[in-house]
Amino acid sequence: MTRPGTAEPLSALASTPQQRAFAEALDAAFDEKTQMLADEAETARAFPRRIVEILAKSGVFDMKWNGTQRHSPAHGELYHLLALAERLGRLGSAGVAAGVSLHDSSIAILRRFGRSDYLTRLADDAVAGRTLLCIGATENGGGSDLQGVTSTATAEKGGYRLVGHKKFLSLSPVADAAILVVRVPGNTPGSGLGDLALFAVPIERLEVGPIYAKVGAHGFVTAPITVDTWLPADHLIARPGTGMAALTWGISHERLSIAGQVLGACDNALGLTVARMKRRRQFGVPLLEHQALRLRVADLDARVGVLRWALRGLALSGARPDARTAAAMKVTAARLGSEVLSECMHIFGGTGYLTEQSPLGQWWCDMKLARVGGGTDEVLWELVAAGLVPDHDRYDRLIHE
Repeated sequence: MTRPGTAEPLSALASTPQQRAFAEALDAAFDEKTQMLADEAETARAFPRRIVEILAKSGVFDMKWNGTQRHSPAHGELYHLLALAERLGRLGSAGVAAGVSLHDSSIAILRRFGRSDYLTRLADDAVAGRTLLCIGATENGGGSDLQGVTSTATAEKGGYRLVGHKKFLSLSPVADAAILVVRVPGNTPGSGLGDLALFAVPIERLEVGPIYAKVGAHGFVTAPITVDTWLPADHLIARPGTGMAALTWGISHERLSIAGQVLGACDNALGLTVARMKRRRQFGVPLLEHQALRLRVADLDARVGVLRWALRGLALSGARPDARTAAAMKVTAARLGSEVLSECMHIFGGTGYLTEQSPLGQWWCDMKLARVGGGTDEVLWELVAAGLVPDHDRYDRLIHE
């Protein structure tokens, strides 16, 4: 058994032949070339589609999604999801990690809910790396509140007319198709979230705006889009009444992936920081000899170890990715990751603030995306709070007022 805090990847947990094969596929995919592409993506501020193609060629997506239980909720087990996410986090490029996991979460939605021949082909092409996918929900007045979605789909000529705008559609400048969240007016009057539906929209049917300049995650290219197009009925992924459930399924995958990515990023930062503390001397001794710094890093390492074991337990549990667990894991990991990166950057001192001398500053900026993407802390806490269970029997027995 490996102790908490070691940098052994989650893929080392492989115990079944299928899991061992997946671990080998990850080893083949995450080589020096992939690392170089990830490094270049941050400098070029562009998402490298080639990484998706490499993952596909290595069989990562095929092993994760093509099985005998193709449309089963259990398909795409948590071991595969978290092992891939943690390796993505180790790349040191939040933009690349977020982009790959967004593509993978899109596949999750299509595999679970896509039923038409068109949607099946779209998912197959995404698994094979021929097609890059993305998801668009956020609008100017919406943010994490899907009640604010105003984009609509109206029945027209045997299909649907989609009209609307999305403020953030990450990967839209390079993707081939987008899964859009829209309303179907009049379908279920007054139902709120019940009238949300999902459509797969070819990128050429969208007007993609200028790419946003962002604080971090530069490889995760993001732009606004406008849609005013007619689509055949077979582009409908989830009809009103199931749209929110379909989106939640995909977002739960995304949130768990973020937790795994944070673990990989924390391993990077802590390993680099401990090396710095052994090499850098202050007041005649290495930084590691200063108790205040040593114990601070020990505390961080211990808590990252707890996150590691939590993800390992989840990966081996055989459970399905439910929304509450995904929300809890993501918000807890993201907040820990923010603290780890902030403290590691602090220990590097002035060098941590210089982007040409260390990556700590960029990693610190990138970590903020984990606190916002896939749902803000407050939204996720509300999901967790909704599942809180009172113990009335114990209360009656122990509380005497």
